[in-house]
Amino acid sequence: MSGDRLPCGADIDELIEQVATGRGADRTAHQETCPHCQAALAEYGRLWAPVHELADQQVRAPDSIVADVLRQIRGISVHTSWGVLPAQQGETRIADRVVAVTARVVTEQVPGVRAALTSSRGADPAETPEPEVIAGVSGISTALRITVAASYGLDLNDLAERIRRAVTDRVRELTGLQPVEVSVDIDDVLAE
Repeated sequence: MSGDRLPCGADIDELIEQVATGRGADRTAHQETCPHCQAALAEYGRLWAPVHELADQQVRAPDSIVADVLRQIRGISVHTSWGVLPAQQGETRIADRVVAVTARVVTEQVPGVRAALTSSRGADPAETPEPEVIAGVSGISTALRITVAASYGLDLNDLAERIRRAVTDRVRELTGLQPVEVSVDIDDVLAE
């Protein structure tokens, strides 16, 4: 294994092992708040699914399937700050900061949101006091953590759901990436 790391410092090989051993949903405390890890776990899980499907059957998997899946995972793991969309004549790479800016702009358009800022590089959302959007990307999967200030008097859970729907739909539409998780932190409320 290569020992490569995500922008947050997580070891890619450990994440692959976590998914390969069927523990992809068993997140550590760091993984619960880290969009980089969330996107990687989702993408590795998506890519590893054929291995798990074959393992559940009473059939011998072709020897090449594990090597093929590992090659695909290794191919996307070199782009730890980029979403990668394969195309017939090449590939399209979309930077995590593009996803973060897209999510921020969409979030700011949701009625009741007063502020949303952008960051994409290695920030730990648990230690970041100002409102922001952090995007983790891996392959076609992306996870976002959005921190906002809201208008006072709103149903905050409803506001978070409206943000999630708007961001998921628009990020998918504009980038082609699949939002697998959109976490919304409401950091402050502001009176008009």
